[in-house]
Amino acid sequence: MSLSYQQRSDLIAGINRWEPPVPVRTARPGVSVTLVTALFVVALAGRISPDRAGLPMIGFDDLRKPACVVLLGAAILWQANLWARGAARPWPPFFGAFTALIAVQLLAALWAPFGARVDQAVWDLGLLWVVVLLATAFTAGDPRRAARVLLVLMLVAGLAYAVGALHAGPQVGGRLSAFGGGPNVFVRVVSLGMIAAVTLAAVSRRWWFLLPVPLLGTAAVLSGSRGGLVALIGAATVFLVFFARRRASILVGTLVIGGLASWLVWSVVGDAFVSVAESRYSTAGIQQGGFSVRPELLSVAWQMFLEHPLAGAGMDSFYATSGIGYPHNYLAGLAAETGVLALGLVVFAAFRWWWDGRPWSAAPLEQIGCAVGAVYILLASMFSGDYYDTRFCWILAVVAVGRDAPMPRQVAVVGFRGVGRGLGRCSA
Repeated sequence: MSLSYQQRSDLIAGINRWEPPVPVRTARPGVSVTLVTALFVVALAGRISPDRAGLPMIGFDDLRKPACVVLLGAAILWQANLWARGAARPWPPFFGAFTALIAVQLLAALWAPFGARVDQAVWDLGLLWVVVLLATAFTAGDPRRAARVLLVLMLVAGLAYAVGALHAGPQVGGRLSAFGGGPNVFVRVVSLGMIAAVTLAAVSRRWWFLLPVPLLGTAAVLSGSRGGLVALIGAATVFLVFFARRRASILVGTLVIGGLASWLVWSVVGDAFVSVAESRYSTAGIQQGGFSVRPELLSVAWQMFLEHPLAGAGMDSFYATSGIGYPHNYLAGLAAETGVLALGLVVFAAFRWWWDGRPWSAAPLEQIGCAVGAVYILLASMFSGDYYDTRFCWILAVVAVGRDAPMPRQVAVVGFRGVGRGLGRCSA
């Protein structure tokens, strides 16, 4: 088909008016490393007071409160920015199950017995919910990158605790601890550091990430925390299940390097190992210590559960009944104070978490590492700690099941308007 002179002129004029296409900048979800780091520091600090932090009295008896207020303001601005850019992402349904559990625990204040420390318990549960809320808000845009940031922070914190404890030397009973926390807190930090080191090695395929593992393992053993080590064995089992088919070379490297480094560490600090082993890990030491009255605490919690099976004896009722703060077992505490109602919600939350993370075989390795860390803290909570001490379990669990939504691809066609007009005239 031949074109007339006018049509050819219109087409040439349209081509001359052609402009390069301008791509539309699609808002990409991201993670603020600063916000995630600030949240990690607040969670790691625990119940830190101004005097413990070396600060003068500033009108707060608990630094968690102002820190969480500041981070909540940052979270609101962060989410508003994501919504304005069209980059907001839905939160995992698992967070809703966790919120329901906290709501039931707070509701238990209505039937708390006389002598219960209701104000303190309400603050602990409320701040636990806030830190998990912040973790969900800060990581929903890009959970994989958030998981990588958390793993690096866990490794750095574990190394800082291990070096600080070894430099300070053994504390009471020859056990290691650092920065004012007890051995049970110390072992959690260094164990999370080990999980992070192996995960980062698997993600990056750089074997040198495994070099801190012997140091962290030595610190964990010298903490003398039997429950923390049992939980670490359980987490290692989960780790093997998740990683066996994904990075077998990393597992072999961990065993080889760990074996050689363990021999080196034993030759340097073998005497300290023997001392702690005799007092904490030997049969005689366990019998003499009586499992640190754990069986007696579980017996009290079991009796309270039998007396109030449906909704428990009320918030902080374990302390009001026994005079001891908590039963050193997360599930036993829930059973005693909130009964079957809370236990059912824990089971539902665990199922919801597992369901949200499917298929785990296709999950990014960074998030699998966070899942293993969450399992470790949960297992460690069966031997020590109260409700707020489970915060890293919930934080890591939320990050582990976050998923990226596919990004739409948009390309502007404004640069072809001139050509379009010319072709339109031709077709006319």
